[in-house]
Amino acid sequence: MSLEEFKATIRRFPKLLGGIGILTTAGIILYETPQIRKYLAQYVDKKPQEPDKRRTEYIYIKYHIYRESMRKLQQKQEDEKKWISVIINPIGKWWKAAKHSVAWRLLNIAQTGSQAERLKAVQQLVCMDHLKDWDFRHLAQICDARTCVSLARCGADVRWFMPVPRRRCIKNPKMLLSELHVMLARLRPSSCVDHFFCKYFPEQNNAEGIHEFFTPEQSITLSTQDTDLLKEIISFLHHITKDPKVSAQIIHHGGLMHLMELRKIFNDDNETLATLCKVLANMSMVPDAVEHFFVSGWVGTLAEWQQCPDLRLQVISAKTMANLDHDDPNQFTYPPNVYPLHPRVRTRRKPTTDIVFVHGLLGGVFITWRQRDRKPTELGLYGKNAFYTSESDDVFLVGEQKRINGNRQKQQQQLPTKQQLVPTQSQSNGDAAKAIAVKPESLKGQVLKASKKVEKKHLNISDAATKEFVETLRSEAELDSDWEVVHPDIPVYASENCRGMFSVSGNEWNNQDESEEYTNCWPMEWLPDDYPDARIIGIDYTSAVTEWSANFTKYCPCEKGQGHIDVRAGSLLERIAASDVGNERPVVWIGHSMGGLLTKIMLLKSLDSAEPNVQQIAKNTRGIVFLGTPHRGSSIAKWKQHMQVILSPSIEVKEMEENSPKLLEMHRRFMGSLHTRLRHVNVLSVAEGSPTMLTSFKFPLRIVTEESSRIDFGDFYLLKDDHLSLSKPIYRQSFLYQRLLHVIKDAIKQNNEPRDADEQAMPQTDLSTLNIVGTIFKGTKGLFEMLPRVALRFTT
Repeated sequence: MSLEEFKATIRRFPKLLGGIGILTTAGIILYETPQIRKYLAQYVDKKPQEPDKRRTEYIYIKYHIYRESMRKLQQKQEDEKKWISVIINPIGKWWKAAKHSVAWRLLNIAQTGSQAERLKAVQQLVCMDHLKDWDFRHLAQICDARTCVSLARCGADVRWFMPVPRRRCIKNPKMLLSELHVMLARLRPSSCVDHFFCKYFPEQNNAEGIHEFFTPEQSITLSTQDTDLLKEIISFLHHITKDPKVSAQIIHHGGLMHLMELRKIFNDDNETLATLCKVLANMSMVPDAVEHFFVSGWVGTLAEWQQCPDLRLQVISAKTMANLDHDDPNQFTYPPNVYPLHPRVRTRRKPTTDIVFVHGLLGGVFITWRQRDRKPTELGLYGKNAFYTSESDDVFLVGEQKRINGNRQKQQQQLPTKQQLVPTQSQSNGDAAKAIAVKPESLKGQVLKASKKVEKKHLNISDAATKEFVETLRSEAELDSDWEVVHPDIPVYASENCRGMFSVSGNEWNNQDESEEYTNCWPMEWLPDDYPDARIIGIDYTSAVTEWSANFTKYCPCEKGQGHIDVRAGSLLERIAASDVGNERPVVWIGHSMGGLLTKIMLLKSLDSAEPNVQQIAKNTRGIVFLGTPHRGSSIAKWKQHMQVILSPSIEVKEMEENSPKLLEMHRRFMGSLHTRLRHVNVLSVAEGSPTMLTSFKFPLRIVTEESSRIDFGDFYLLKDDHLSLSKPIYRQSFLYQRLLHVIKDAIKQNNEPRDADEQAMPQTDLSTLNIVGTIFKGTKGLFEMLPRVALRFTT
């Protein structure tokens, strides 16, 4: 083939020729890459710039100072060679090593030993206070989830727990809102989530291109819109996490880390933190939630809240830790609406009594059961509930809360404002660190503190005899046994054959008129001193007087039917039974206002139930205290007729209408049970003797009349207090509190006594027969009482 023919052949395939040329060029370049790099490196400087590089600096010490330091070092070395140091130093080193090794050994036993050994090891670890900070940090790093929860339940030092991940960094709220929206969207299909997205939480913008975290050095603010939205999300989480399945999904989707970021944002807002802690309490019902709480750092945070001065955080965090502590031999589970007031930590003995407090309409655990304020209280139609503040803005405000708000306003004028470390929506990434902090509208750190016990002043007397004489005078009672002091809240009227103690001996009287002690929850702080082995439970639920203030149903339409008293009683009974109330222990109920009606319905449902854990509640009930309970309805329900257009009464108010057929039928059934299956129950009824002042206009209103509060069973007392003060004793030696102690004492005494043989042998059918016969007899008696009236009418 000639050259011209070869060229002609190649020209027929121009693309093939070009591809071969490109591949050949690329191969040559790759082959010569090291040589090319060396050639270019001659003209490019790759060394990093060192603008602040300085020469080495020396510190010149004068000769006499150097000589003195060397002399001290030589003296120390000579002292160590003496015979005393030779003996003491090894002992000191051995003691230090022994102290540390004991802690490590105890922690190993707490992790790997039997249950009895673990309990003893944890108690010993809690008592150790000689360890250094680095010891605690090292032990915390090798501590497992179960041991960590056990230490928190026993009140261990907070240094036992690992710090919160990225505790000094706050996540950008825009990114947090986007992540919360994704987390909630995974719960679909759900009518609750769909309703919340449609009304409150629309689709969030893309969070890309913004800073993920902000440090405390950056002064950042949070817009009001974002703050309100985050609070709404926390309240909605409190609603949906009551379902254990939903709680499990949120935990497995990393929801606990999102809640930790919310905790950082609202670190100074105790009301929002209380609602956030309720979310954690609901999620703690999930069986495998312990490890997730431990990894996310919530165990250490809950341990801190258990020791904080706010009673709300103390109680709710104690409830959460009790649900997580599966290693406690006396463990109890506390579902929603059930709160342990005592004990809140581990105990060695099982409780001997269950005391259950049920508040009434518009009440709460830290509203209804406060100590009475010396100032008169007022009933407001709209206000704020101390236990449901974060999810209901229009609930109840009592006089004590107004007093706290008044003190809060004074503190707000004295304290400087704080800055919120969260960014606004309008700020860019570059200007975020230069943002100006806004002034908060009110003081966020509202705290319901525990009572302060006034300590006696120390006597600065040098003479021993004089000091002993003065201390004897101080310890002696103001009055001797010859005096009788009448209780300040002595009843105006008492039923016949009542067993009340209306006075106290002079040597037992403790004058507390000048005392500064005040408690926001006397069942939590007073009763444990008198009955330390009792378990005190507070039942809490939301309620409203008007439909306008019933905003606790705003997150989901499924809550609208929960206002019916029968439905609410059934739900509460199911959750109380899950808390193992009445398991071989006597039960004492204290119900204020509508709480007494709920108690009656729960006992009737317990009697009719076929489940053993529900039956035991009514079977072991030994005492009931009704405080202003409207057995036959309340006149407050007349608003339905006179002011329905303005106030629009709620379901609770409509059902408590005076002489309501539903209430009368329930009361008839309850009275029949008191004469048969509940005939051993000690019943105490207390009625109000003064009207309650309505709002600031001082409008007097008798909420529950004496006739409606009275029942023909047990003791009945008429006090001179109004409806709100019936549940608020003025101090420990008041008639109301002392009479309650007698009810608890009788319940424990009656439970310890053996029952009659005929009662134990009486079958259930005989009890039902007695109930039917008693009802027929009562109806016949009413018929014979009506015959003289009929005869008189015909005669006239």
